[in-house]
Amino acid sequence: PQELASLAWSFATAGHAAPALFDGLALRLSVLVGELFTAQGLSNTAWAFAAAGRPSPALFARLAAEATPRLSEFKPQELASLAWSFATAGHAAPALFDGLALRLSVLVGELFTAQGLSNTAWAFAAAGRPSPALFARLAAEATPRLSEFKPQELASL
Repeated sequence: PQELASLAWSFATAGHAAPALFDGLALRLSVLVGELFTAQGLSNTAWAFAAAGRPSPALFARLAAEATPRLSEFKPQELASLAWSFATAGHAAPALFDGLALRLSVLVGELFTAQGLSNTAWAFAAAGRPSPALFARLAAEATPRLSEFKPQELASL
């Protein structure tokens, strides 16, 4: 499954839509998502499909089901990427976002770049998942670092 996820990531990164490929990958990965997938693999797969504009509902449902109980395995950037991916794909995953909010509230100060803070705030707002505790932590972390933010990142806060 990791090779399939890498293939999706590569095509999304290169900007090649390849609808038939992504449809085939979504079907195959929906079956394999629980097998040998690392936290990074789950995050990268969600990102690839969201970035390519291929929000496969079945695949995103499986990704959410697999990732939610394993959020403690994810690095802060992978958590932020997961939130961005689900929001971009328009896939409502309340349990995932609730778990992400709890985990990110604890980790928000660790290794979070200005882009990570901005993307996380945007993802939760876009997904309609307001988390007062998370947003309080994001604000506390972002405020003294506002000079690090690019204009678009500031707009997303």
